[in-house]
Amino acid sequence: MNKNLPALAVLALISGAAAAQSAVVLYGNVDLGLLTQNHSPAGGSSTSIANGGISPSIWGFRGSEDLGGGLKANFNLEGHFAADTGAAGGNGTTGAAALFRRQSNVGLSSADLGTLTLGNQYSPAILAFAATDPRGLRENFSGLYPWAYNSGVVAPGLSAAILPNQNNDVGVFLQNAITYSHKFGPVGIAGGYSVSEGKGAVYSLGVTYAGPLSLSAAYQSNNKPNTSDRLSSIYTVGAGYTLGDFTGKLNYLRGDNKNAATLADASKVNVVGAGLDWKTAANNTVMGAVYFGKNKTNGQDKTTTLILSDEYALSKRTTLYGTFVYADAKAGATLLTTVVAGGTAANVGTSLFNVGVRHSF
Repeated sequence: MNKNLPALAVLALISGAAAAQSAVVLYGNVDLGLLTQNHSPAGGSSTSIANGGISPSIWGFRGSEDLGGGLKANFNLEGHFAADTGAAGGNGTTGAAALFRRQSNVGLSSADLGTLTLGNQYSPAILAFAATDPRGLRENFSGLYPWAYNSGVVAPGLSAAILPNQNNDVGVFLQNAITYSHKFGPVGIAGGYSVSEGKGAVYSLGVTYAGPLSLSAAYQSNNKPNTSDRLSSIYTVGAGYTLGDFTGKLNYLRGDNKNAATLADASKVNVVGAGLDWKTAANNTVMGAVYFGKNKTNGQDKTTTLILSDEYALSKRTTLYGTFVYADAKAGATLLTTVVAGGTAANVGTSLFNVGVRHSF
């Protein structure tokens, strides 16, 4: 009998644990500001403690395990909350409260073969769009809102006949999804599919090119639950260029929605955005942007929005920000053509001021 077997077994366990090292990270943001506007959709002026001037208030866990041979296992659990009250982030369009509404997924990744992810996750299309949105998809006053409102979402000011696809949470998060992504030098590609499960299939694609010249293209479509009928589709193309301390971006977004009962066109929205960032110091960036939104099925559904902001980093984790917005909404303006969360009053020019702080951990 080999008396060294127990010792060899222990050594094998130790070496196995070392080969399969893992790490788990707790992370998040808390972002709050004071927001005032002179014409609110409900009438009159308003002042509020507003969530998400730059980023959403979120918390999450992510981790990976080195499986050897360049292969890793990954997971991500992420939720968001209203930092002004502590309330959970709500249900979105999925119809049920979720602790990890933003992400709950697991996958495998390889530098040579790419990343395969299963579960609730960001759509590949929205991640590509972020590369050339003039305001980098800031949580307010950015292309995030025409993207969300033109992704088949039922919301105030939109047609109740547009039935939401419950795998598609505001066009940003995909439930029951499988995605694949890979990078080939400066080129990134990603695709995703949400298995219907009676909630409606979602197809999502994104392509990016990174460098002084940045390019992006994105496409996403949502089917009516239990059918192959397409309820909504949205795509964007954009470009950006960095020269010294300046970065300019230009983006075009098109969103089409159909009536769920008749499949007739409900809206056809075009949004063009342009912006310029000026890095005035290592820790300070001034941003200017303009968005033009127009709904072709409603000639009065038009909104032009001008945005000027400054972001000053006190440290790597804490940023102060101030934003001024002027939104000119025509008589028939709806959420479909706005870049303001919740929209603005129609047939009037609205001024908004937001001053706040974001802390990351």
